[in-house]
Amino acid sequence: MKENRATENVVPFVQSASSGKTFRHDYPISDELREELLLDVFKDFTHYLIDRYAALYREGLCEFIDDHHPQTEKRQALESNLFWWKLMYDSDGAEVTFAEDYIEENRHKLHKKPLIASWLKEWDKAIPKFYYVGYKYNDRVLVVVDMLTNETLDVMVYDPTAVPPKKGKIVMGTLIPIGDALYFPIIDFYHFDLEASKDLAGPIVHNYEKHSETSNYEAFIHVLSVALQIERIIFLENHQETSS
Repeated sequence: MKENRATENVVPFVQSASSGKTFRHDYPISDELREELLLDVFKDFTHYLIDRYAALYREGLCEFIDDHHPQTEKRQALESNLFWWKLMYDSDGAEVTFAEDYIEENRHKLHKKPLIASWLKEWDKAIPKFYYVGYKYNDRVLVVVDMLTNETLDVMVYDPTAVPPKKGKIVMGTLIPIGDALYFPIIDFYHFDLEASKDLAGPIVHNYEKHSETSNYEAFIHVLSVALQIERIIFLENHQETSS
């Protein structure tokens, strides 16, 4: 993990429309800004989106979940992560993205905070992915590896109720940047069983390649379906062995 840089070394930075293509996730931000992003803006932002879209998406998401028979204790994590996938899928290519919608709705609070708005727009670009837990500093600070690109990412889990990650597991979720090349999951990861994780790497990469001509969001749901089916098969096999 990178050491936090001193606040006084942080250079003021405002993301403009012209520089949007070069937004850098490793750019240092102050502790005060990070705290505002996580404790104030993020909570309000997520509540706004959940209140507006959760009921609308629930039926369709539940049909997908029921078809894949997740373990009862993991159902909520799957549903929550699928909600964000659906939200981002619908926002992709839309005239107004969900972040822009929120910014417009709260322009009275954000018009004097262009840096906050810039980070919100960057969160808009997040894509759900599969990660391998490569290293743990503790239950809240870890290093994950992008299953497709092999890129390593430093992750901080701020949710105190999140399931502690285990080294060697494959997890699914959406990471959003918070500066200093740090990321945090927009909602707690879906954790694949450790036994299934050992057999998932190959199928995940293969099925992404198989659906490479589709959008990232469409490819993701196909790969997730395969991964959940494999996890289900391995779970049932292990359960039968234990019962016999």
